[in-house]
Amino acid sequence: MEITNNTAAGIYTNDYKSKNMSKQDYENTMKMKMPETENKESKILGMGFLHNENNTVHYGMCAMYAEDYSEDNPVIKVNVTKPSGTEEYRININEVNPRFATEIEMFALCSYADAKGIGTGGTFGSWQTLNYYRDNASHNGYFELTNGTDSFQSVKQDWMKMVQLMMKDYMEAGLFKQSLDGKGLLGIFERYVQTSL
Repeated sequence: MEITNNTAAGIYTNDYKSKNMSKQDYENTMKMKMPETENKESKILGMGFLHNENNTVHYGMCAMYAEDYSEDNPVIKVNVTKPSGTEEYRININEVNPRFATEIEMFALCSYADAKGIGTGGTFGSWQTLNYYRDNASHNGYFELTNGTDSFQSVKQDWMKMVQLMMKDYMEAGLFKQSLDGKGLLGIFERYVQTSL
């Protein structure tokens, strides 16, 4: 078992800041592109980054409520900023299954959960906590990192199983805070897991 970092804040400060523009810079850039109105659609719910094939360039992601969002139709718009421009993806939260989901679907779900107050409550959001779990799980052979601008929207994996395996590893390593972070993630996932695929 290998644990690559022992705090969620550590992965944020050591890896996230060194390889990417800062969260504040990215947020300011996205806000400049947004309309001045303070409506629901312009509110940034979450931000994150995607890895490319050789793990050197990262593409920014920004989650917002879609124009047709409603409580019954919780559609989240995810803008992915690449060197070639910005691409928009629409994710219906009711269709996300954490047992068989893509990276972009999980980013939308974590951003939505944080906006609704049912996220992990971490300083950097549920997506960053999930990223920390995912990075360690890939080192331990439990999970495949999706490196590439196509795989983040096409490779579906069992995120619940990955978190459960890492919780066990953290507990055995005496990293109780990290294990408890997993309970927060599973609390989100259990609201959306579907029994039939």
